[in-house]
Amino acid sequence: MSESLRVQTLGLFRVWVNGEPLSNAVWKREKAQRLFQFLITVRLNNCHQMMPKERIVAELWPTLDEKRADRDFKVALNALNDALQPDRSARSHSTFISRSGLAYGLDPDANVIIDAAEFRDGLKRAARLESTDLDAAIDAYRHAIDLYGGDYLPDALYEDWSSLERERLHMLYLSGAMRLASLLVRRGGYQEAIHLCHAVLTLDRYWEEAYRIMMLSHALRGNRPMALRIFERAREALREGLDLEPMADTVALVQAIARGDPLDALLPP
Repeated sequence: MSESLRVQTLGLFRVWVNGEPLSNAVWKREKAQRLFQFLITVRLNNCHQMMPKERIVAELWPTLDEKRADRDFKVALNALNDALQPDRSARSHSTFISRSGLAYGLDPDANVIIDAAEFRDGLKRAARLESTDLDAAIDAYRHAIDLYGGDYLPDALYEDWSSLERERLHMLYLSGAMRLASLLVRRGGYQEAIHLCHAVLTLDRYWEEAYRIMMLSHALRGNRPMALRIFERAREALREGLDLEPMADTVALVQAIARGDPLDALLPP
């Protein structure tokens, strides 16, 4: 049976080899773990592209001189291979780390599963399903959203090379959660939609769409006073934090709710 690698990057960093979790003790050097995390990030951004060694060390250890950087890279690479495959013989090739000249990356033929890639691909699959099977799309969105356990590589929070991927995945979660909430409202799943909006606003209290979906969900449940209070909460947050007023769509929604207009026409597309 071929060896497999599963990596959790969202919320926590954890690794399983052949289904067995790696303990923190196997990472004898922090630089080995950072090298692995960097190669994972390269995979997420560039699929199976290999990265030149000089680019790797420039990203990971920009303050080191060339000689020290080259030495630290070799030590980190050996420690990484030992962590992933402790029983590998000294001269055998790594199953998971590939080399082409002076370029390195995760082996494109290796069985490597990364939760961030599953999350991203799950959202794409859910979006495709919307046109053919709305209920299947909702289930697919739920599965994808559940994979998002938090920030990408939180233990590398201040590394420049991880920040772009972190922000990209964060935005995908916010937009994906809102799309799921919108579909749930169309299916009468108001409480689940409200729960998703709360989760989004915990991460970004200025995400105005979340306030609108909460307002509409409460109103559709027959609780128009709560919907109006949600609007006031949104207006206060936007004024205090951004010195902005609610968008025209938000104002139009609260006015319709206050007038007691029929709400079916206000359902999200």
